[in-house]
Amino acid sequence: MQSSRYMSRLFCNQACRKYSSNSRMPTLNDLPQPKGDWQTNYDALNRRYTLHLLLGIGVLAGTIVFGKAAGFLNMYNDYPEKPAVIDNYKVNK
Repeated sequence: MQSSRYMSRLFCNQACRKYSSNSRMPTLNDLPQPKGDWQTNYDALNRRYTLHLLLGIGVLAGTIVFGKAAGFLNMYNDYPEKPAVIDNYKVNK
């Protein structure tokens, strides 16, 4: 067990070293640095997202109005006050 673990570590470490031998280890200095005012970027993104939200709500409302006017949507809000009397459902006595 130990020998197989040792061999796998040996071969894996060599393969990893060969793969990354031409590059250096990344450090925290390699991370992107923030630039500019965050509030300006936040406001621009917020305007964009608000526009998308309003556009989506408008498209949804337009779809419902068009579907209702064209007869594609039935809202089933015209139910009668009393149930219908159907002669076939009466039990003969």
